[in-house]
Amino acid sequence: MQKASPAPRIEWADFAKGVAIILVVLGHATEPCILKKLIFVFHMPFFFVTAGFLLNLNKWGGAQNFKPFAAKLFWRLLVPYYLAEILWYPIWFVVCHGAGYLSYWNWCNEDPLRSLCAIFVGNGNGVGLILLQLWFLPSLLCAEIIFVKLFARLNKFGAKVFASGIVLAALIGLSVKNFFVLPMGCDVALVAQIFLLAGVMIRKYNVVDRIGLKICAGLTLILIAAFIFNEHVDMNNRIYGNALMFYAGGLSGTLLLMKLSVLVTKVGGQICALIKDCGRQSMMILVMHPIIANIFYEVIVRAADFPPEKLFADPTAIFFATCFGTLIPLFVAKKFGTLPVLKHFAA
Repeated sequence: MQKASPAPRIEWADFAKGVAIILVVLGHATEPCILKKLIFVFHMPFFFVTAGFLLNLNKWGGAQNFKPFAAKLFWRLLVPYYLAEILWYPIWFVVCHGAGYLSYWNWCNEDPLRSLCAIFVGNGNGVGLILLQLWFLPSLLCAEIIFVKLFARLNKFGAKVFASGIVLAALIGLSVKNFFVLPMGCDVALVAQIFLLAGVMIRKYNVVDRIGLKICAGLTLILIAAFIFNEHVDMNNRIYGNALMFYAGGLSGTLLLMKLSVLVTKVGGQICALIKDCGRQSMMILVMHPIIANIFYEVIVRAADFPPEKLFADPTAIFFATCFGTLIPLFVAKKFGTLPVLKHFAA
């Protein structure tokens, strides 16, 4: 029997993911500011919406397919998470905790035992996780599992029942964070259910292609309103502010990025191709960018006598930290992505 060929990639989706992962690197390389607040309005919601957009419910939505679906998520998300955290831990222990290098994300101040335990808790909100940005991987796994489970159980009673279940799950996630934090980002996964549902609906009804100039203007106004009137959003730290503004800002920014990506990829060019490569290799960039950026910051502080207190505020330092944090992992993925360990991070 001939093996089925993989589904063709959606070029504009790769470009949108590339822009989003660059914004992640930029957001981590700068101190709290207007730009960082704007990025955080939609950059993590975008990845949850995209997960829903790319989720094949016809293939995985049946209860009989749950085990292979969960196994696929385990290999795609949890294996890279544990590999990266466990392999980086001894390096951090010797270089950062022991020798005091690479300290600009307070890596020197973390307790070794606490940080080791944090790997298995799977949360990034101040529990000592060293590669803090990887909180997203177990949370995304939980989000997709919850979503598919709800679909299998509720959609047979009708789309309205399923949608009501999604809204209820999101409300539970928004309420739980006031009392306790669930391991593996499960409470964030509940909050993200609306984003996954939005992604499914965007693809089903071909929403991106239907967005015209007037709708873009309306989405821009919604994004600006969420940016101005809501507090600084941070899904990792369970900071959502006003729930309606949180969801409105995340969805409007995501739709604008998707529409922009469709338009840009029609033009093409070398920069467009590079950004699409970043989207395809977003896992490698997510894993490596804080290490690369920290090495860059360490070098310029020690070799160029750069004031460390200005690292996260100097535009030139932020620009190069973002460039190196994006391009070096991209190079590693393209040149060495087939090696035994690195293949789990490379597309």
